[in-house]
Amino acid sequence: MASIQDIATLAGVSKATVSRILNQDPSFSVSDVTRNRVWQIANQLHYKLANVANRNHQDKLHLAIVTALTAQEELTDPYFQEILAGINEQATLWGMKIADSIRLPANNDVDWQNLAVYGAVIIVGMLSNDVLATIYQYNKNVVIIDDNRIFDNYDVIQNDFGRQTKRLLDLLFAKGHRQITFIGGEKKLVGEQKIKKSELLDVRHQAYLDWMTLHQLEAYKDTHITNWTSEDAMQVTKKILQRAKRPTAIFASNDLQAIGIYRVIQEMAYKIPDDIAVVSFDGIEMSEYLYPSLTTVRPATKEMGKEAINLAREKLVGDRESAIQLTINSKLIIRDSI
Repeated sequence: MASIQDIATLAGVSKATVSRILNQDPSFSVSDVTRNRVWQIANQLHYKLANVANRNHQDKLHLAIVTALTAQEELTDPYFQEILAGINEQATLWGMKIADSIRLPANNDVDWQNLAVYGAVIIVGMLSNDVLATIYQYNKNVVIIDDNRIFDNYDVIQNDFGRQTKRLLDLLFAKGHRQITFIGGEKKLVGEQKIKKSELLDVRHQAYLDWMTLHQLEAYKDTHITNWTSEDAMQVTKKILQRAKRPTAIFASNDLQAIGIYRVIQEMAYKIPDDIAVVSFDGIEMSEYLYPSLTTVRPATKEMGKEAINLAREKLVGDRESAIQLTINSKLIIRDSI
């Protein structure tokens, strides 16, 4: 019996295009030449429209991922690796399949209409508002992971880094620290074919500024925004420690930055935490084996990925219409660096 894949191969189009034509999707824009060719081949192969109806449930269990991550981030960043692992693990549990993946920015135009055939679209990272609106135009079941903006129409899963930032700062304050330097990374908005710097501050950066103001420490505010790597943090830390007045504590936005900070502090013969305390985020395995061991916040990143699938499934099998904003709690690990 002929399949949609057989028709797509002979017609020179995607399976999604064939499915939407045979389902007579009124929102699908395609040339009359392509539409007629698909129908002609389907008739020649004696394809039965009942086959399309039988696929409806299966297509709903197929999901698409749109990611703002680079290939390197997917391969090397533990934070995003765990999110993706959670997505795949939970999708398998519920019999769902990641059927398509789109990485932005793209080198060519993206055929967004194809997203209409999937049960839901999972977004990882911060996409520009125009791209989000385009995705929503073709698929109303949108779940966004790792974006702290507030939306009316999209489900959002975020971490609790703002709250955990204040907890770390409270710990430092209780130990007498007032000159606390913040090292963070740039937030970027990813569009269809370009990346631009976000005007929004990272939630840790904003929480640091708010906390310093609340504790009347404006005079000690000291922020340095760079890339998220150890190498970039090393360069920034060298400049910080060459100043006449050095901080008594450094707040790193991730453990990779903290590793670079450790190296510079120790190369300059300072001691952690006696001279400079260090705190961080991510809770990667290496953080436990630094000397002294690093105080860090471990996000439940795999759970974030799993909950994205759960929210997608909830919208598919239930009747929920309102968007949900879900915060996943992290774990504060107090070690010897403070």
